[in-house]
Amino acid sequence: MQQTIDRISTIPLYSQIKQILINELQGAGSATAPALTEASLMKRFHVSRAPIRQALKELVDEGYVVRQRAKGTFPVHGVNVRLPPALELGGLTRYLTEQGLTPTSRVTGLQRVEPPEAVMEALGLTSPEKLLYLQRVISVKGAPLVWACTYLCTPPDFAPSVEELERVGTVFALIEQALGVVYTRGEQHIWASGASPEEAQALEVDVGAPVLVAETTLFSSDGHPGGWRRAVHRAEDFKYAFGLSR
Repeated sequence: MQQTIDRISTIPLYSQIKQILINELQGAGSATAPALTEASLMKRFHVSRAPIRQALKELVDEGYVVRQRAKGTFPVHGVNVRLPPALELGGLTRYLTEQGLTPTSRVTGLQRVEPPEAVMEALGLTSPEKLLYLQRVISVKGAPLVWACTYLCTPPDFAPSVEELERVGTVFALIEQALGVVYTRGEQHIWASGASPEEAQALEVDVGAPVLVAETTLFSSDGHPGGWRRAVHRAEDFKYAFGLSR
């Protein structure tokens, strides 16, 4: 049974319509949801064009649908994830959970390795040393969304198990608990790219498929760089939201 709007509610009509459409898109899955047209929505909700246009505009802005000129408004395929600019370090799994997406996290690699030159430079290392290196895949609804690899400057005797990492969900909580080190800041660079063979395999996409790459240098509370992370996102599923002020 389709949801209807409440005409005596203090919530604006466009906002009610928008939320109803979001619920239906998430319930049906974007791959099976029909195209949205102003005419059909006006007829369905018995409203003028103005609230329909506002609802569709906000759905486009938030990444739920995409408008194609002369064709209509279509649901975005994949899982829509709108990331805030101030997401806590290591907090992606919790954020996805709060959005009702029920993510799963799987550690696919854990060892001590010498980092590549670019990572050494980012961390201010002048000579090679073995860092804790882990790989993780975060999935939603059985589909991988993010593949991340992280290098961390930790003592050799800090050796968490895969089971611990998967239970806790983030290595940063274990580092704070065991070592008293808190990462409070990250400097991040984000760009679009094509999936490498390793990234394509982890994300289950074709080699060269569009991905969103975020590389972050992590700083501890004393201001020193202590970690470096590369997170590769399926481009169709993620949107970063940044606020601007004047």
